[in-house]
Amino acid sequence: MKSNNMIERLEDRRLFSISTTTTVVKVPGPTDTVVIEATNPAGNQVPGQSSTLVLSNKDAKAFR
Repeated sequence: MKSNNMIERLEDRRLFSISTTTTVVKVPGPTDTVVIEATNPAGNQVPGQSSTLVLSNKDAKAFR
């Protein structure tokens, strides 16, 4: 039988989410640039989660 002195309280776990913001930058010509920026709840950029895509005008419309 274990006594209450042997039980440790675990730290509180919280699940934070990463939010993304997608911006389409219009460039003259057949392509547009799509910028996807990921931020954590503190507002800082998350390493490895953001990206920049160069897509045709037709494909970039899906991100608007």
